[in-house]
Amino acid sequence: MARRIVYQLVAPMEKTLGAAEIERRRDYLQRHAGNGTEITVQSVPAGYPSIESERDAVMVAPHLLAGLQRAEAEGASAGIVGCFSDPAIDAIRESVTMPIVGPGQSAVTLALQLGERYAILSPLDSGAKRAAPRIRAQGLSERLASVRGVGVSVVDLARGGNDAWDRIVATGRRCIDEDGADVLVMGCMSMAFMGVERELSQRLSAPVVSPVLAALKTAETLLDLGLAHARTAWPAPPDKAYLS
Repeated sequence: MARRIVYQLVAPMEKTLGAAEIERRRDYLQRHAGNGTEITVQSVPAGYPSIESERDAVMVAPHLLAGLQRAEAEGASAGIVGCFSDPAIDAIRESVTMPIVGPGQSAVTLALQLGERYAILSPLDSGAKRAAPRIRAQGLSERLASVRGVGVSVVDLARGGNDAWDRIVATGRRCIDEDGADVLVMGCMSMAFMGVERELSQRLSAPVVSPVLAALKTAETLLDLGLAHARTAWPAPPDKAYLS
């Protein structure tokens, strides 16, 4: 029996990039999944076109929570929150028992095994201000070399047809040469869904971690090992009425 991993989008992508892009991302994940893993990609009913601020993350959080709760009730084996900033991940882990994976956390912890210092390639320079507190809270800041924006928005990265590749290469080179990074982490799912991490790694002679693939393989590994988040770390919320 196939195990089903649900990839939860954080934007109503059918209203921005179209249903074809949702299917392309599902196909990409399915191609990289192991035998016996079925991938489902689900959208949200409302939200901003992308998450590029804490406001964006807060506004979509209820939809992420509801979506992954529903996925578990419908028999999903694990869930991935489809954003590098791992929005609402603590609330979701409190509310479901299946493994819930954050791409940001998965990618950074993998990068720590590949070098002494890592850098994050963010879409915009503002990403550094959002990433730093999360990295510190997770105890992962000591080996962070830098967070640099490539100067392309999340939506434009997804649409393509621009100079994103050249900007990514140039920014990655600065992270290595100027900041002392040994490993690069793509700090955006749209960037990672470009599927250029191996080419970038060869171009820069440094490991490049895709949060898309890091999250997928982390979810599969947790299922292989029969592991999920600890209830002592994310206890179930008290049962009480929601007032409106």
